[in-house]
Amino acid sequence: MVFELLFFDTVDSSLGRVDHGSFSQQTLMEMVIEGIANKEKICGDANELKDIEEWKGLKVEDGEVVEINWRHSPYSGLTGSLCLEWLPSSVREFVVTWNRLTGTLDWASLPISMKRLDLGTNWFTGSIGLERIPEAMVYLNVSENMFCGSLKLESLPKAMTHFFAHYNKFSGSVDLTRLPAALVWLNLLNNQLSGSLDLTSLPSSMARLNVGNNSFSGTVDLSQLPQELELLNLSYNQLSGEVFVSVALFSGVDVRNTKIIKRLIE
Repeated sequence: MVFELLFFDTVDSSLGRVDHGSFSQQTLMEMVIEGIANKEKICGDANELKDIEEWKGLKVEDGEVVEINWRHSPYSGLTGSLCLEWLPSSVREFVVTWNRLTGTLDWASLPISMKRLDLGTNWFTGSIGLERIPEAMVYLNVSENMFCGSLKLESLPKAMTHFFAHYNKFSGSVDLTRLPAALVWLNLLNNQLSGSLDLTSLPSSMARLNVGNNSFSGTVDLSQLPQELELLNLSYNQLSGEVFVSVALFSGVDVRNTKIIKRLIE
């Protein structure tokens, strides 16, 4: 195939990366969707692709693709795989939630300026190298897929405010003491995570933390929770301890099926 031949001519052997500058935005985007079985939902006739200016879900500024949104109807039927390594370096947001996309992803090749990546509710597999995602990333959603492996949360970019990884197959322990200071929402619900939990050094900005339905165990210190906290889900874990909460927060703290005692601050 032409794309395969071009690839070998454009790899920087010293870096092991593709030289995106060798291709037009049109060619790059065509390679991104090469593995999608029903690409006509995006670009019309698969045998005679439209100019990217006419593609559905693309925002193009000065000839460069800056945002891609293939979420929900009528794009919810996308099937096949994506080649994220071909994303133009200009892309800042990429949303493909609620599709049926499969395969593994090359995290190291994401555009360095990318701020939002939303892959939720697909069939992606493989591990996630959080240490390889762009430093500019603010929002990352990989929820409701089949990702596996460990989660090195200490490697999340400093700019990260939202990270959703619920309903996957992540395993191992997690370090919650070195999260980004800007993090507001962390959702790890319904995985296979285990080990102890240290909640004494959560970011002061954190409003929502969901670690329910995992295999965390041990006594947890809940005396130093962030004042901004609105929701804390520790349910369905083998945890014990005691937490004192205000009337406003009482319903937002879920300790069902644990040995944690929840007490109301008088």
